Parts: sequence; structure tokens; C-alpha cells
Amino acid sequence: MKYRVVCILAAAVMLAAIFSLPAVSRETAEKTRRIHQHLEEPGYTPCSDHGDEVFCSHLPLVLIDTGGKSVPGALTGEEDRFDEAIYTVTDEGEDYLNVSVKVIDNESGNNHLSDVPDFETRSLFRIRGHQSRRFEKSPYLLKFVDENGRDNEIEVMGMDAHNEWALNGPYLDKSLVRNYMCYNIAGEMMEYAPNCRYCEVFLNGDYRGVYLMVETITNGDTGRLDLANTYKGTEISGYLLRIDRPTEADLETTRDIYSFIERSNKVLEDVAIRYPGKSKLTDELAHDIEMDFAAFEKALYSYDYDTEEYGYWNWVDVDNFVDYYLINEFTHNVDAGIYSTYIYKEPGEKFKLCVWDFNNAFDNFIETSFGAEKLTTYEKPFFGMISREETFAERTVERYHELRKSWFSDEYLFDYIDETLEWLGPTARRNSERWADAYENYEPLVPDERNVHSLEEAVEVLKGWIHARGEWLDKNIDVLKAVAHPSRNKEYNH
Repeated sequence: MKYRVVCILAAAVMLAAIFSLPAVSRETAEKTRRIHQHLEEPGYTPCSDHGDEVFCSHLPLVLIDTGGKSVPGALTGEEDRFDEAIYTVTDEGEDYLNVSVKVIDNESGNNHLSDVPDFETRSLFRIRGHQSRRFEKSPYLLKFVDENGRDNEIEVMGMDAHNEWALNGPYLDKSLVRNYMCYNIAGEMMEYAPNCRYCEVFLNGDYRGVYLMVETITNGDTGRLDLANTYKGTEISGYLLRIDRPTEADLETTRDIYSFIERSNKVLEDVAIRYPGKSKLTDELAHDIEMDFAAFEKALYSYDYDTEEYGYWNWVDVDNFVDYYLINEFTHNVDAGIYSTYIYKEPGEKFKLCVWDFNNAFDNFIETSFGAEKLTTYEKPFFGMISREETFAERTVERYHELRKSWFSDEYLFDYIDETLEWLGPTARRNSERWADAYENYEPLVPDERNVHSLEEAVEVLKGWIHARGEWLDKNIDVLKAVAHPSRNKEYNH
């Protein structure tokens, strides 16, 4: 189903927004034609032919039926979340359950449980995530299959056809906007970030609240990453690696390549081959990918990392690394670089990074509060070296000040939050009511006073932190130039 554009006015607003942005960013925005759902979909208007007894939503509805079976992927016992997790499986010992999925997404008007679905498919299904799988509102992974068990690629809510999707359930983020806003802004700034759409989910008839249907980071024939043709002649040309905990079986890690950043304890997690998948990854191909990535690491972590012949810029797309650095630094995304970190190489291209998971961003990390007054991303893998190079530091500072006039401005971000929540309307309130009891029994943030108790309070806290963050970075982002000053740089390396 082609994604519907409500009216000419909405398109005009989008075009006006694009052409008001800096020139380098405008080219990216025109190229990607990013869909911001709240700008292009109609808000909620009650239907006149039924009352409140009928479930009615302007969001797409996702109906999942497990046939009465338990969903695999939940944690068993009371393991500490830093311990190796033990996941449940189906009664048959499988990691996935084969379920029925219907998506109701009408061309015009609201969606009701009795409406004819836009599509119906079988799907492999399980709980996904690490920390988030402990919450009552579970995140899920969907892998559409046909009746014979083969991949079934379907266009979902206007996003390009694919068989693999993540259902992100905003539970830790009571504002509901962190991932939606950050994926969409990253999608404007960068060549690719996951597309996403709000929806409401029912599991075996039980209302589960507002979710985000999100593209997983992988290869796609039309959308997503272009990673095909892994061998071009005899040369490696396209693959995807993931830095994350080795226990996240739902992401289908295929092989740990045992990289330098693991051996040197720069990360304590796996660097694993995510694409090609198991069916295409031969021992020879896995070895060649490991050697190709090792060559990049050798150049980066050597004394020659900033020389013409071996400079990191020969390996990485510098603009991509700058933008990835800044969106994760501005939002203080504590996971970036050590968890949920994706680095990929498309045929004939250099290494690029792809954003993922902003649940813990904007001071929303469970164990401790991160104030607005600190730089952290420059210490993370890759950036620990690259940030010490003068040109990269200068480009990062210059780009930051550019972004503060557009996507990183208080005005833009506050309007984005307000407009998104106004558009969500009754669905946001319905979600809050659904999980009110769960929040009363479990307040995840430490210490207790960091927890918020309403959507309105969550938004107020989020905006306050954004304002403080931008104000502090405006005055302190230039310190990156001091870190990269030539004398200090050479002293550090020698």
C-alpha cells in the first residue's frame, strides 16, 4: 500500500522545512524523502457511526495471534541484567513462535478491529532487546513468512517491503517520542536511519498500547542498506557488523569476528557479522570480512592513523561519522559505540555507522543520571582515535553549530515533540492508562526521584534536559579542538 499524503498543505510544510535547512543537509533530505508520520497522516477525528464502545484509532493496528502459546524470548528467573541472560523458547525448543499477524491501515479514515486488514501473514515472532525484555510492555521481533516458511517481504505502513521488523514498545520512555524523533532527525541528517511508524498493538486480543514499527538494520532490495554483492570479483564489497552483548540471540548474530577493540577491552561485547546471514556466510567469507575489518582497525589504532597513506578517512565516510557522533553526543545516548552499534560497508563505499535505540538517551539511563554537562562520545570506540585528529574535530564543531540552527535547535525539537504528541492525541492517553498499574509497581530509574508519573511530566523533563544540553554544548563543544590539538595528539600517541 502506498503511503498516503493527507493534503497539499502537509507537503508544502515539508518542502518549506527542507529548504530552510543548511545546503549540505538539504541535499540529503531531498534524496531520502523522509516521511514524518505526524506531519503526513491525519490526526484523530471520532467516527460518527459508532460510540466509544468501538475501538477506534487513527493509528495503524497490529493484531498478533499466537494461538494461545507463550511468546519466547522472555527472561527466566531473576538474573541480574548484566549477567548472561537465559531466554525462554517454545515448547518445541525453538527461538521463534509461528504466529498470525494482521495489519489494519485504512487508506482514509480511522482503523477498527473489525476492519478488513491491509494485509495478513504468518510470522516468526519473539521478544527482543536486552534490558527492555524485562519490562511488562515487551518489544518484539517479527519475521514475515509465507505458508511454506519462506521469507515474505511486505510493504508495511508505507515503508519499503521487507520481511523483518521490530516492534519497539516505549515503556522506559514515558514521553513516547525519543526513538521516533531521533530516527527521523537522523534520517534527515544522514544517508540512512531506520524508518518508523506509530501503531497500536493487540496480542491475543489484549491491548498492548502504542508501539513503533521500525525497520531493522539489514540489507534490502529497495529500502534499508544496500549490502548485496558481498564479493565483487575477489574483493569484499558489502557487509554489516554489530557491536552488542553476545546474548541477544534474537538479533541472530552469525559470528563473532574477535576484533581488536574486543581484544584491547575497548568494548566488552561482541563485534559480530550481522550480514550476510547464516544461509550465505561461508567460512571463507567470514574470514575475509574479519581481515577487511582488521585492516581498518590496524590503520585506525596505529601511530599512522592521521597520515595521508593510512589516514582513517581512507576507510570511513567522514560526514557520516561526524553526524553519528553529534546526534549521539547531543542526546547523550549512553549505548552508542558499545551497545546497539552498527557499522556497515556498502559495495564500493567506505565504512558508515547507523543509529539505533535512543531509549536511554536524554538522561533516561536506568542506573544513574547523566547531567547535561559532559562530553562522552569522543571516548567511545572509533571516536577515541578519530576525535584526536584536528580536521575531524573542526568539522564536528562546525557541523554542531550548523545543526543548532536547524534540527538541534530548541525551537525545532520542542515543536517536534509537541506536534507529535498532539497528533498522537487519545492514543497517548490510552497507552498511559494501559500501563498505569505497571508503572506504580515498578519505577525503573535510579534514584526514585528521577521517575516521572505522567506524560506531561515526562515531556517537561525531556524539554528541560534538551534546553540545558544545548546551552552547555554551545559553550563547550569547542573543547574537542583542544583534545585534537597537534601537540597533545602526538604526545598521546607517542
